[in-house]
Amino acid sequence: MSERKLSRREFLGWAGIAAASGVLAACAPVTAPAPAPAAAATPTPAPATPQPRKARIAVGGWAEKGTKELLARTGFTEQTGIEVEVVLRTDTKETELTRLASAVQAGTSPYDVIDFEDELTTSFSQAGYVLGLDDLLPPDFWDDFPPEMIAYSKTWSTYNGQTFRVIHNWEMPYWWYRKDWFDEKGVEVPKTWDEVKPLGQVFTDESKGVWASEDGLIKGAFLNVYLAWITLQAGGNPFDVGPEYRMALEYIYDLMYISKVLNPASLQKDYNQQNADYIADKVAFMRQWPFFGDVARSEENKAWFSEDKVAVALPPVGPGGKSGSTYAAAWGFGIVKTSPNLEEAKELLKFLVSKEVAIEAMKTSFWFLSARKSVLAAAPQDNWLVKQMKMYMDAGVIGVRPFHPRFVEALTILEDTAAAYLTKQIGLDESLKQAKDRLAQLS
Repeated sequence: MSERKLSRREFLGWAGIAAASGVLAACAPVTAPAPAPAAAATPTPAPATPQPRKARIAVGGWAEKGTKELLARTGFTEQTGIEVEVVLRTDTKETELTRLASAVQAGTSPYDVIDFEDELTTSFSQAGYVLGLDDLLPPDFWDDFPPEMIAYSKTWSTYNGQTFRVIHNWEMPYWWYRKDWFDEKGVEVPKTWDEVKPLGQVFTDESKGVWASEDGLIKGAFLNVYLAWITLQAGGNPFDVGPEYRMALEYIYDLMYISKVLNPASLQKDYNQQNADYIADKVAFMRQWPFFGDVARSEENKAWFSEDKVAVALPPVGPGGKSGSTYAAAWGFGIVKTSPNLEEAKELLKFLVSKEVAIEAMKTSFWFLSARKSVLAAAPQDNWLVKQMKMYMDAGVIGVRPFHPRFVEALTILEDTAAAYLTKQIGLDESLKQAKDRLAQLS
């Protein structure tokens, strides 16, 4: 436990008392004091110097500039007297988890507030590394959140009834398509799973390396995203390994090998390769996160880009209905339980998640864009990403991301067993059995 520091409020109180004493002494009547006996001089201890208040916040490298600008723009230090240092997290969730675990065991932390993603939520919360935040939030705090974000937060940012993370970035995969190609072929955008299958005959030309669709499905969390996306459309959670998951795997297999819609080489591709193929005119439509919109509009792709090449439609509805057509993932702020500057960390978090600062954060960087009511209302309505988010929100197609209490371990199991089936190494029944048996061992 570190030595207790003099708080700013205590310091001001102490300083006020000292000042008041000086004023009273100056106003005292002037009387001749009685002579005092000589005594040995006693050294007067100097008043303790108040320690500066400080807090550290850990963010990803992409968020460093925006976070610093936000703090400067909103004057957090001027308002509170707390100096904030923005530090960078490690590159991967695995290394960050290892780093924080060692620190917490030692009763400290390299930072006080951390911005973290879904993949770390189950590890952080169940290990008791992060603080419950509900006492820090005003009673009407959640009134500013739409039902979709509340449902998400209850699943992904709550543990044992306590909110341990407040999200600021909430985004979903979109369904991108080549409107120019669809117009040229005279075909409609598919609205259901069944309407997707015939598009293989329309767009796929294997001799030219062109496929109706492609995704980034390499193992390492990429494949899991697609498995969760399709299984949610089927109406289930892949980690249950139920009939909806079976339906999802059968559908993906069909798209790859029967309908010839989805390029099987997707299983060896990441998102950068997927995006490159789309921009190389090899793909008619795809599921992808919103960062693709920035890639397509970048200076590097200026000669290729046109709005009708990156049109966005609602995802085709699966057997589970439109409410589970896609899901959102998120990043948010939490406080490390062993924070060296706990009170300052609480003040910083309350400041960052307030409605007013959330709006300023979005204006500083779209890294802080979400469907929070105040944020979305204040966002530039003519921006392409804001338009897409509003379209999906208005259509009611955003479900809750499929969850497992041991998410990282569980997704690895699903990816291993699903990839074996989708590359024809094992049959569907064997893939499902292996997934179910291995997931049961996690319980």
